[in-house]
Amino acid sequence: MPATFDGPNLRILIPAPGTFSAEVDLYSDWKEWARLSDNAKFPPAFDTTGGDAIGGGSEIAPYFFLRNDLGWRIAAPEATGEVTIDGNLFPRDSARPVFVAPAGSFTVTFRQIVSSRATVEALDEPDAIEAGLTLRQAMRLTVAALAGKLSGAGGSTVQIRNAVADTKNRITATVDAQGNRTAVSTDIT
Repeated sequence: MPATFDGPNLRILIPAPGTFSAEVDLYSDWKEWARLSDNAKFPPAFDTTGGDAIGGGSEIAPYFFLRNDLGWRIAAPEATGEVTIDGNLFPRDSARPVFVAPAGSFTVTFRQIVSSRATVEALDEPDAIEAGLTLRQAMRLTVAALAGKLSGAGGSTVQIRNAVADTKNRITATVDAQGNRTAVSTDIT
């Protein structure tokens, strides 16, 4: 059962718990709805980017942005269950709500499946993995975390040493009495 669109109230109505494709069940169905009658008079519910070919048979993954900045929201069904949205759906304004709770005493949980292959982080230097870490430094930390010698696990400080040489602490973490990390320092040299 497809989602329906309420233009005057700027709502995308999810009919029942289940899995809905961001591309097919929300974005494409909205485009079809907008073409009908005079529905184009309402603000757009989505904008999108991606789908461009980048060579070698690959393309940029599509992203769908709910225009919550214009008032659009996804309304939960009036039924208890889980609604899964499969696809790269994001709010245009992250400070505004995306979902509207159902009327009545229903419990609806929303789950999103987003492709991790479709996200790219801006780097502040050409060979950085994340801010301030080169590929070599990140690999040193990764190898230490995955295969390094662990010491202090029963105490308030945990140390993970470099994996092969066992000559220095690559990662040192301070933990509280409940085992929660409170501080971490690294040695990427």
